[in-house]
Amino acid sequence: MKDVDVIRKAEAFLFDFDGVVTDSEPYAFYTLRAVVEEHFGIIIDDEDIAFTIGMDVYGTANAVSRKYSIDLSGDKLIALLKSCPDYYTEYDCIKPFPYIPELFSLLKEKGKKLAIVSSTHHEHLKKALQRMDLFSYPDIIIGGDCVERRKPNPDPYLKAMEILGEDCGTSIAIEDSPVGILSAKRAGLFVLAYKGSEVEQNTEMADAAIRDYSELAELLAF
Repeated sequence: MKDVDVIRKAEAFLFDFDGVVTDSEPYAFYTLRAVVEEHFGIIIDDEDIAFTIGMDVYGTANAVSRKYSIDLSGDKLIALLKSCPDYYTEYDCIKPFPYIPELFSLLKEKGKKLAIVSSTHHEHLKKALQRMDLFSYPDIIIGGDCVERRKPNPDPYLKAMEILGEDCGTSIAIEDSPVGILSAKRAGLFVLAYKGSEVEQNTEMADAAIRDYSELAELLAF
């Protein structure tokens, strides 16, 4: 992997959540497609669903409504999704990606700061982390509702660094989507793309990439 020194010297590791900590995106795809098909009679293409990765529910609703010319607001999508099991609080199979618990533990042992920076509501993030026995690791959790402007704006990452007392020279972001990578790059961050999720995405804007968190753990365990 290139830029090994940048990664090893980082003092703060800022993780996106969906598709980075847990493989929630296939479930999100399924539920979005199901509710739109049921209520509007439209089947959303895989490519169009993939485009919404990293967006919050309002951005997703806006993208889908424009593409398919349907009346779907963020509030309406939230209401429709209430009929589906909630991934973060109800889904039985929620689990972290392989090596995430070990990596989080290693980061804390090394004295590194750790943040979750996501478009998902922070209460859902907290609940999901608790269910996966990961809640004790992050120093802070920044959800989409914690900032005025969400990803792809830089605000979530800027707020995380401000709270942690770090800057873009001492922090790196771990992302999996173009929306998230753009947010982190706009905040001036070095971005490590995670390529191990089920949904393959374009991560060409990232500075480096891994497919397995054991790679990152090995780099940091020196």
